[in-house]
Amino acid sequence: MKRINEAISEKYQGFTKGQRILAAYVTEHCDRAAFMSSFELADASGVSQSTVMRFAVALGYGGYGDFQQAMQNEVQGRLTTLSGFEKQEEKSADRDAWERIAAADAVNIKKNIDLNDMEAIRNLCMRLNFSSKIYIYGQGYASIAAQYLSAYLRVLLRNVCDVNHTAIEPLAAIADIDAGDLLLLISFPVHTDNTKRMAAYARHRGAGVATISEGAHSEIADYADLNLVSEYGDYGLNGTMAPLISLCGSIVSMLVREDEKAQKKLRLAEEATAFRMGDLS
Repeated sequence: MKRINEAISEKYQGFTKGQRILAAYVTEHCDRAAFMSSFELADASGVSQSTVMRFAVALGYGGYGDFQQAMQNEVQGRLTTLSGFEKQEEKSADRDAWERIAAADAVNIKKNIDLNDMEAIRNLCMRLNFSSKIYIYGQGYASIAAQYLSAYLRVLLRNVCDVNHTAIEPLAAIADIDAGDLLLLISFPVHTDNTKRMAAYARHRGAGVATISEGAHSEIADYADLNLVSEYGDYGLNGTMAPLISLCGSIVSMLVREDEKAQKKLRLAEEATAFRMGDLS
């Protein structure tokens, strides 16, 4: 059976406002929700009990009991993994635990290769090269990847704005976006209304919109001219950043590989970082 987060992502567009509120709560607090009654879950998330019951059916479960069992199975899987790591610690086998995490990340990175068409990555690189101004925004934990990508693009390209670090509300930060510009959104479910408003506003202004999300048919991808896909594990605190960072690294690598000016800029940036005051003499 699909993970709870995958089921929510697939059905999200058809949810009512109350169901979307509940989806956000379940996504972030599955470990708590799994052991709540339908009444307790309704009270904790701020929706009605009938909304909870309809939510379970909307996800494809026979009723709340089946939905609760699915949540408990998912939590149990996470606890089993955690217990495995704890046992490794008891045996002082820290390297073994590290190797298991690295192996899991390697599998997820490989998934990205299968999920993405190289032509789509080339297309994104072309858009980055020819856009007048580039705005990059990462929702939630994806802001880490947005910062990583922005740091490199600011060396290679001109007019790159890391929206997460403008110190103002994201929509206000892209207020002057216009035709010829590009908004790159990195977002995973549950996609917030704020993220969707940014995408809709950029399209309204005639700018290009590119996304990196959990799938070709994700809710945020519906706003995009171009969408790349990244494995992200369980969303939120249980997510894995390695595949996403790897994908961003691939974008940078492709930008640089056949561009001598870009290669020169990176070399100069490296030399500047290594520069010492003594080199002046």
